[in-house]
Amino acid sequence: MVDTVSLAAFATQMSTQNSSSQIATDVLQKAQNLQKQQGNDVLQLIQNSVTTPNVSSNSIDVHV
Repeated sequence: MVDTVSLAAFATQMSTQNSSSQIATDVLQKAQNLQKQQGNDVLQLIQNSVTTPNVSSNSIDVHV
């Protein structure tokens, strides 16, 4: 005979572990997406900072 109370407790425990695992996976995915977006933002800032304005090729920039 199967102990239904033990079986129900086991099923509940497995469900809880599955839920916890899924939540951890979702949090990790969100963190990875955020990190990727921050990296893209930094690359965009760098790209924008090195973009030279449209100036004649004969001009010289002098910084004192």
